Amino acid sequence: MADVRGLDVTLGEFALDRTGWSATGSGGTPAAVLDGDIDTRWTTGAPQVGGEYVQVDLGAPTLVNRITLDAGASSADRPSAYEVLVSSDGTTWASVAAAPGTPSTGTTAEITTTRFAPQVTRYVRVTQRGTAGSWWSLAELNLFSDPVLNNNGRTATASVTGGGTTAAAAIDGQVTTGWTTGGSQVAGQTFTLDLGANTEVSKVLVDSGAAYPNDYPATYEIAGSTDGSTWTKVGGGIGTNRILTADLWTSTWMRYLRLTQTGVKSNWWSISEIAVTSGSAFDRAGWAVTTTPAGGGAAMTDGNLSTRWTTSAPQAAGQQVQVDLGARLTFNNVTLDTEKNTSSESDYPRGYAVAVSDNGTSWTTVATGTGTTKATNISFAATRGRYLRITQTGTSGSWWSVGELNVSLANDDYSLRLALDKRFGKATAQSIIDTHEDTWITEADLDNIAAIGLNTIRLPIGWNELLELDGTWKADPWGRIDWLVQQAGQRGIYVLLDLHTVPGGGCPWGGCGRMGPNPNGFWGSSTYQDWTVAMWSAIAARYEGNPTVAGYDLINEPLIDYGEDGDDVAQKSAVYDRLYDAVRAVDPDHLIVFGAFFGWDKVAMPSTYGWTNVMYQLHPYDMPNGQDWDAQNSVVSTQLADVVGRLSNPGVPVLYGEYSWYYFDDIWARFMAGLNAVDVSWTNWAYKVRGPQDGGGGYWGFYNTNLNPVPIINSDDADTFRSRLAKFGTSGFSANTRMIATAQHYAGGLDTVTRTPISTAGWTASASVTEAGGSAAAAVDGSTSTRWATGTSQAPGQWYQVDMGSVRQIGSITLQTRSNDRWDYPRSFEVRLSSNGSTWTTVATGPGFGWKRPISFTTTTARYVRIVQTGAAPEWWSIGELTAYTTAP
Repeated sequence: MADVRGLDVTLGEFALDRTGWSATGSGGTPAAVLDGDIDTRWTTGAPQVGGEYVQVDLGAPTLVNRITLDAGASSADRPSAYEVLVSSDGTTWASVAAAPGTPSTGTTAEITTTRFAPQVTRYVRVTQRGTAGSWWSLAELNLFSDPVLNNNGRTATASVTGGGTTAAAAIDGQVTTGWTTGGSQVAGQTFTLDLGANTEVSKVLVDSGAAYPNDYPATYEIAGSTDGSTWTKVGGGIGTNRILTADLWTSTWMRYLRLTQTGVKSNWWSISEIAVTSGSAFDRAGWAVTTTPAGGGAAMTDGNLSTRWTTSAPQAAGQQVQVDLGARLTFNNVTLDTEKNTSSESDYPRGYAVAVSDNGTSWTTVATGTGTTKATNISFAATRGRYLRITQTGTSGSWWSVGELNVSLANDDYSLRLALDKRFGKATAQSIIDTHEDTWITEADLDNIAAIGLNTIRLPIGWNELLELDGTWKADPWGRIDWLVQQAGQRGIYVLLDLHTVPGGGCPWGGCGRMGPNPNGFWGSSTYQDWTVAMWSAIAARYEGNPTVAGYDLINEPLIDYGEDGDDVAQKSAVYDRLYDAVRAVDPDHLIVFGAFFGWDKVAMPSTYGWTNVMYQLHPYDMPNGQDWDAQNSVVSTQLADVVGRLSNPGVPVLYGEYSWYYFDDIWARFMAGLNAVDVSWTNWAYKVRGPQDGGGGYWGFYNTNLNPVPIINSDDADTFRSRLAKFGTSGFSANTRMIATAQHYAGGLDTVTRTPISTAGWTASASVTEAGGSAAAAVDGSTSTRWATGTSQAPGQWYQVDMGSVRQIGSITLQTRSNDRWDYPRSFEVRLSSNGSTWTTVATGPGFGWKRPISFTTTTARYVRIVQTGAAPEWWSIGELTAYTTAP
């Protein structure tokens, strides 16, 4: 739960490399917006009147699709309204976004963020379009090129098209062209994008265009389909601005993306551009690939690992792959992947050099190294260029083959450390890391953990907490770990030492310290494995006999491949056995923990290697179905049913080290009580989460919702880095009182959930509005096939109320929709209680979250329960059944 890994991957992000950029503006000192210093600023020095601007010359055509404006200490000096314009020559400008200057949701007041359709441009101008008594001040301006699909080669159709426009114009990359209905908006109008192949979609952006800024949809739905016939709704909302952005709850695979206009509006519906986000790597459409030897380069970017480019000859120095990316990009990662279980797995480069260039003539080498089996993950300090060249520098009887080549700007701990070391040097970089570590966990946090009643901390340690990036030992690698072990021991809390990241990455995602392919770099590198053996030998030697240390968690979430086969499991288990032997050579007594990640069959059983005094750990997440109560409850049922048998066969203790049941307090309670009943250990993940609780993902943190801006890793100077990180002490977070209360309830070993539903006999129900022919009583009639509904779109102030007939003890309620109304949950709510129907107390607030939402609060007495809808959505608000309980779960 505590985190001493150094910088958490959420505590910083990469922007475009600003080297060589220049800024101009309407007066002031515009260079200040590019100096990395949050304490300097450009300002109008006078009230806003409209027309003030800041302009940046990027030096070369660059891909860009997001801008952040940071007012720094002058948080009141935001632009009244602003427009973002781009130009290839500094003379002819196109508007890509317009927005009010109000802070963006999910961040503090000094940051304004705008996404827009991707543009290749050299100049970016931000113009103030409103009036205000305050000055307009800007401390830092950053641009980003978040990965989105290139629409070249894709097709679009629409249910109706106005004269002189085409659906294709909405995906041609030009914000000055577009599609329109040619008539007023009516429900049922559709626009469909064919992505050409089944594609993972996580975000959708739609711009109505500068020429038609009010032609955004009144209300809309987003649906996906793999065949163009069967559609699944994945999002929806209310149009409010020319830029419509929809972040889907989870990435969804689809070939066809359909937008449906569901409202009525006198304006036409217009789209100048659509941008779709898929994955974390840059879209490769339009790349030009050349190779030495020549031929077959297109196979590296066709999305199919079973095709490949190959030298068709033994590896020799000078063989080469070169890519024209089409525009300048900022990136820090290149992966070379091949097809699993084929001869290509051994065709990795025996040596490589990666170089970048802006012009294809002058090259800068950014990385050298040796490839690894099947997949080679190449990371380097964030750089920029239009051209990428990978040269094979080794020799081998194997050919050099590449099934897929990807380029990305990875936001992970390893990339952050590379950037800090390169920008500031090791000493200053370490001082930045020290600022975070001294702030993130303090004695007060350990007091919080003890007060919850938890008796164990699973302490995640990054490998680069102990070693420098070159594998040498840090001068003082133990100070903070020793401190936490000592402080925890003083509070009667055990510490499980968790090597949360290993060199090269033990899994493909950022939580393992380094994003990458399958397998990531750790599994094919004997050097990285040697470093890890050395770390565990040193850890075991240092903490051998320490009574506070509960044991050693050898590798967090070890994963060689999403579809691990027997060979993968054998390879993983052999590495585990080597680490086990290293620990046992110096510490025969402490517990050793193995990750049975993705299932019990993903690691050898103890008898295979003769492992003793070991524990197996599981992380049973179902993130894609996070909003589905049934899906989350099913995971818990499966785990509780399965674990009992595992305790006897293979006969090892079990730790559930991580899991999340989102907002479902009743499922959290059932899981922890069920584990207590069979003496299985659990540790909540995590103690602190920066993200907002209202998004669902942050709910698992005992403390969450810190909206302060994170550092810009490749722009902020060292002092700005430190000042930003200093705001992430726990006092800057919100206490998740419900999660704390639930964990505290079961931390002592309680093994039952006693929550009695309150009988609805004699209840009367009323509502602020009810659909024609409907009844408020239908939501408390004991049947989930009937409902109460508003009969109109969700709007703040709508309410539903029950009179329980007499004062009752109440500690929680559950709202659920009918099975075919699953999008009709309240977008946000307040729960109010009253004993007399006139004086009300708000006992809970929060977002709706899926079709079934348990809502817990401090047990109290009341006669009346009122739920007030505080959000807005095009869907009706409906309740299939409301259930009240005497206590919280």
